[in-house]
Amino acid sequence: MTASDAVAPSPKQLTREEQQETKILELKALLKGDEGRTAGDQLVQGGELISAAELCSDKLLHKWLRARGWDVQKAYNSILKHAAWRVTNMPNGIVEPSTIANELACDKAFIQGVDRKGRPLLIIQVRKHNGWTRTLGELERFCCFLLDACAKGAADHPEINPRGQLCALLDLTDMGAVSMDIAAIKTLFQLLGEHYVERLGAMYFWNPSYLFWGAWNTLSPLLPEPTRNKIKVIDPATQAHQLHELIDPSVLPVEYGGQAALGVALGK
Repeated sequence: MTASDAVAPSPKQLTREEQQETKILELKALLKGDEGRTAGDQLVQGGELISAAELCSDKLLHKWLRARGWDVQKAYNSILKHAAWRVTNMPNGIVEPSTIANELACDKAFIQGVDRKGRPLLIIQVRKHNGWTRTLGELERFCCFLLDACAKGAADHPEINPRGQLCALLDLTDMGAVSMDIAAIKTLFQLLGEHYVERLGAMYFWNPSYLFWGAWNTLSPLLPEPTRNKIKVIDPATQAHQLHELIDPSVLPVEYGGQAALGVALGK
């Protein structure tokens, strides 16, 4: 049989890796157009990329395709939407601290080294959050500030954290009604789903109160299953070992059963 007689394999005959490579090439071809070039420039101005050419890197395209179920058109549309959002919200490449002054003044967020997988450990002490006085716009910018800081920290450990993910610990100790902010949690998960795709590696809710469970039972069914699978609720009295398995005691603050002192709040 000659080469002309051979039948090209159908997509179903390709291996999983070959199918994924085909999808990456299709997305890369779409992004070579005018809209894709504009998106690359927007992401450079927005501080996410060093050069526009990075937009077509296999690593970045794989991330967006994985987040969109390997649907090329959905991934393409999501990238364009994200790039426009990024340059609109961060035209100077960063979240300006002056635009989140009220949130920074609460001293509620810390980056405490990295976990055993090289993921920056973001600790948020929820009791310091005031859901009654915050503005949602400033809160969203603050979340972006935190996520960008984690992304920068993750870039220092590519050998063990190639996806640049983070580990979040939300400390619910002594949380009162003023701090129970469902809109804030929704905002965080929306950002993770639409603009910081594949960044969340693990999330722990530490020491939940009865206030938390009512909100969580309402919110959790709305989250995508892959996201829910990354979240654990920990009772310090019986489940602290789950946290210790992931985070070395030399990194984990004493408040959570570790040996380290809690660092300085972000923005200080």
